[in-house]
Amino acid sequence: MPTDREPSDREPPPTEAVIPTIAEAARLLRAGTVSSVELVERCLRRIAWAEPRIHACLTIMAEAALAAARAADEALGARRARGPLHGIPLGIKDLIATRGVRTTAGSRVLEDWIPDEDAMVMTKLAEAGAIALCKTNTHEFAFGTVTPPTRNPWHTARVPGGSSGGSAAGLVAGEFLGALGTDTGGSIRIPAGWCGVTGLKPTFGLVSRAGIIPLSWSLDHAGPIAWTVEDCALLLDALAGYDAADPASVDVPLLDYTAALASAREPAEAVRGTRLGIPTSYFSDVVDAEVAAAVRAAIRTFTDLGASVEAVELPDEWDDLFTAVYRAVQRPEAYTYHSDMGWLESRADRYSPVVRANIEAGGASRASDYIRAQRRRRTLTEGMRATLRAVDALITPTLAIPAPLVEHYDDAFTVDGRAIVGGSLRLTMPFDLTGQPALTLPCGFTADGLPIALQLAAGHFGEATLLRLGHAYQRVTDWHTRRPERTGPA
Repeated sequence: MPTDREPSDREPPPTEAVIPTIAEAARLLRAGTVSSVELVERCLRRIAWAEPRIHACLTIMAEAALAAARAADEALGARRARGPLHGIPLGIKDLIATRGVRTTAGSRVLEDWIPDEDAMVMTKLAEAGAIALCKTNTHEFAFGTVTPPTRNPWHTARVPGGSSGGSAAGLVAGEFLGALGTDTGGSIRIPAGWCGVTGLKPTFGLVSRAGIIPLSWSLDHAGPIAWTVEDCALLLDALAGYDAADPASVDVPLLDYTAALASAREPAEAVRGTRLGIPTSYFSDVVDAEVAAAVRAAIRTFTDLGASVEAVELPDEWDDLFTAVYRAVQRPEAYTYHSDMGWLESRADRYSPVVRANIEAGGASRASDYIRAQRRRRTLTEGMRATLRAVDALITPTLAIPAPLVEHYDDAFTVDGRAIVGGSLRLTMPFDLTGQPALTLPCGFTADGLPIALQLAAGHFGEATLLRLGHAYQRVTDWHTRRPERTGPA
């Protein structure tokens, strides 16, 4: 029988090199050591090996990706590279409209939809020279965090998290070099955290959602998932920018996010003098012991680099945020979208029963509850702004527990008999409500070999602070360099 780590004992071990990070691949491409075609072919071999076990990709654009790679190589030979993403194969969450390519949102409701236009993030990636290689699996319309049937490459009997689970799992399996996800309650950071990679939810409005199928228009974010903070910065440089087609888009001066990494400085120089806040409640109330120990060790690493740490009081009462605020906003917005599209009537039988019930529950919401929830969001956001005037960033766990087993997922969210209210969204969802940027990065492993992640959150448009701190941390630790023993051939 297959084990948790190995789908089959009869399969040969991988023999080729590990797929590089985006930054490493960009350097190899510029040096002529590797071609874009070779990178794409390497990823396609990985897909062929891993997909029967991981199930991260819904649609593989092999021919189009190889044609784009050949064009990228020609441009590289003529010294016409468009930037560090030029010739880099990426995974794209299947909520994101891709012109001429089936885009399903993980649902039979859209099983035959082929968009006529790209989402803005796809346009921006194409302008940067990146190559879309596959559409990645997502929980149906981004409801939930399991992303069935995608599995976690570290332990294939465990969930990868969601709803951008295909993006994170496919990255870890070597099926592409970076990926796009969306985040409404944690759907970039949750799978990145449970799969041991890096994920960034940018400030609300910094990255356009135009052309992305919404879950909740006042909570949805789009952003990168990659092995490293450096790779996330490279992707954010391409993705960020004002878009009139997205009503929530914010027209602000853009930074050079790669320069914000402060790579020219030693890690201690990049961190020294930074004030980190540790919340005294909520984020530490119900947390697995191994997770808590790994995050404490990460905090010590930051203090060793010269950061100061202080306890911070969170504004107001947070214990009912999930039901009284998050669900009270997300569900009626989801219902309104699906109702307006006419799918709840014309395609009702194509929804899975659980997702349809969740969406329809939003139709029973009272306007007064929605308005009260939005008012509490405003109060919460103002309180967090005040908190972050005293510190530069908050540091918390990303997830309260390691990745659960698929078969026990619904029963997994307890610690020492105490329920984790909000489940996997508990520690990530608050920053969707406030719209602050939040970064997750690996900070350890459990005794069973499961990734553990920390979360950094800053004030609005504070991506530069998060990237600088996260990059410095990854320069003095090696958690982000570790790979599963059995992922497949390069």
